[in-house]
Amino acid sequence: MITPGDWQQEASAGPGAPAPMAPAAAWALGLDTLARASSVAVTATDERELWTGLAQAIAGPFADWVFVDVLNAGGAWRAVAARYPDPGLAGQLQGIRLDTCSLIWSAIQRRTPVVCVPIDEATGLGELPGGPVADGLDARSAAVGPIVAAGGVCGAITVVRCGTRPPLGFRELGILSQIGELTGAAADRLRGHGAS
Repeated sequence: MITPGDWQQEASAGPGAPAPMAPAAAWALGLDTLARASSVAVTATDERELWTGLAQAIAGPFADWVFVDVLNAGGAWRAVAARYPDPGLAGQLQGIRLDTCSLIWSAIQRRTPVVCVPIDEATGLGELPGGPVADGLDARSAAVGPIVAAGGVCGAITVVRCGTRPPLGFRELGILSQIGELTGAAADRLRGHGAS
C-alpha cells in the first residue's frame, strides 16, 4: 500500500503487467471524471442521489468498479457502480460490512487517500461468499479517497481497475481526493438544507 507521504516512485505493477496509459490521455480521463462527479455534486437534491450518482459518474473509463461508502448514525451504507454492470455481484458487494474492508477502513480512520498496486492483501476490499472481493473482481489496483465533510470524514470512495486495465497511480489518487472534497462539501450543503 502506498500513501502520498511515501518517498517511493509511482508504483509499478511488475513484469508482464499492462503499461500505464499515456500521461495526456490519463489526465484527460481524470479531468473528465472530475467534471462528471462535480456535476453530480452540484445537482444532487438528496444524499442518496449524491452517493449513487457519484458512483455512476466515476465508473466507466476511469474505473471498472466504484464503491461509495457512507458512515451515518445507523452504521454504513454503500453505493456500487461498475463499468460493465453485474446486478448480482453488485448486490453482494453492497452487503459487505465496511469494517471488514481493511484498505478502505484504514483510509477512513487515517483520513488519508491510498493507492494499492498491485493489491497486496487479498481481503483488503472485503470478502464475498466465494472468497476475497479482489479475486472475485480480478482486481489489479485500487485507490481510496476519504470523503471529508465539515464534521470530519463521513465515508470513502474506492475505485478498482481489473484485468488488463492500466493500473491506478498517484494521478488518479489526486483526482479521487478532489472528488472526495467536492462530495463532502455537497453532503454538507444537502444536510444544511434538511435533505437526507
